[in-house]
Amino acid sequence: MNLIGHRLVLLLTTLCALTAPGALGAQASPLVLELHGGAATPISSFANGGRVGEGAATATSFGVAFALAGSGRRTFYGGFSEHRFDCESAGCAGSGEYVATGFDVGLRFNLRSTGSVVPWIRLGVVTSRVDVPLMPGALEGTSALGVGGEAGIGLYIGVSSPLALVPGIRVTAVNTELPGGSLLRMRYVVADVALALAF
Repeated sequence: MNLIGHRLVLLLTTLCALTAPGALGAQASPLVLELHGGAATPISSFANGGRVGEGAATATSFGVAFALAGSGRRTFYGGFSEHRFDCESAGCAGSGEYVATGFDVGLRFNLRSTGSVVPWIRLGVVTSRVDVPLMPGALEGTSALGVGGEAGIGLYIGVSSPLALVPGIRVTAVNTELPGGSLLRMRYVVADVALALAF
């Protein structure tokens, strides 16, 4: 992990430490489990660049996350996600895919405090490892751990207690070193919907 990655993790840990104690101490808000499904679309050079590994196509995306409300309108979230980018245009053999897996942690800020439909924004830190098939300029295997960031917007839509739907869209930027030493600059947009279950 590089120096920027260490600083991002330290900053996020500090923010979470300021947010979580109120929720844990008061136990006023429920813990929420979210099951996500959607698509991840490459942008910038990750979609159409000419460097090693660039030229990925839209991926299926899924994940699981936990959310814990803090004081005020802040919610801490943490989860795991997987995106499967078609990399045939990047030179992957056959129907090869980049399988990007990693964790994301951050803060979600509700833009209103009441109602059955609550808009939110989120900011977080993302880690990613990419399983890479055989392709020109890179070896088959798993990339180094990459650290980056994400920003997103969405809605929390109450359906019936304890269920809710959480549609959202977020932009992710993370760099990772491919097997063989080339740097892959992953930039993509994730659009998904989560089924949320409050405990």
